[in-house]
Amino acid sequence: MNLRVLAKTLILCAALSVSWILLADAESIADSAASQPRKVYQPIPFDGVWEGSIDFDREAYLAPQSTPLEGKIFRIEIHGAVVRVFQKVNGSMEEIKPGAFHIAPVFASAVVFATDSDPDNWVETWVFVVSQKDGQTLRAEYSRLVNNVGVPRDDPQSIFGTRGTGEFWRVTQ
Repeated sequence: MNLRVLAKTLILCAALSVSWILLADAESIADSAASQPRKVYQPIPFDGVWEGSIDFDREAYLAPQSTPLEGKIFRIEIHGAVVRVFQKVNGSMEEIKPGAFHIAPVFASAVVFATDSDPDNWVETWVFVVSQKDGQTLRAEYSRLVNNVGVPRDDPQSIFGTRGTGEFWRVTQ
C-alpha cells in the first residue's frame, strides 16, 4: 500500500473514531438532560396589589406635550375579574377610570385595559401589557391613546397619547 493512501486511511479512521466518541457523548448528555426535570417557569395568579414606575418614551410618534418628562408611579389592584388602577398625583394615589379596567390573563402574561368615552368629544384607551418576570415582579409596557373626535382632524391635539415601560412589584397577595 502506498504511504499516501495509508496516511489518508489512518486520518479517516481517526476522524471516524472521534465522531463516534462525540456522538456517544452527545447521546449521553441528551439522556442525562432527558432524565432531569426541565426548569420551566410556573406562573402565579395575578391577584394582588402591584406597584411600579413607568418611564415614558418621549421619542414616540405621539404628541410630546402629552408625555411627562419623568416616570410616574402606578398601582394595579387585581382581585379576580375586578381591576383597579391608580396613579400617584401630588403625593397620593388617585384611581384612574373607576370600574372601567379589565384583565385578560394568559399563562404568565396579561393585558390590563380600559376604554372610556364621551361619544361627542373623545375616546380614550389605557393599556398595561404585563408579563411575570418572577413571582414578585411584572415587566410592563404601557400605552394611552386619546382621540378627541370633537376636534378638527388637522389639530395636533385631535389624537395624542403616551407610552412607556417599567416594572411592577407585588405589594400584597
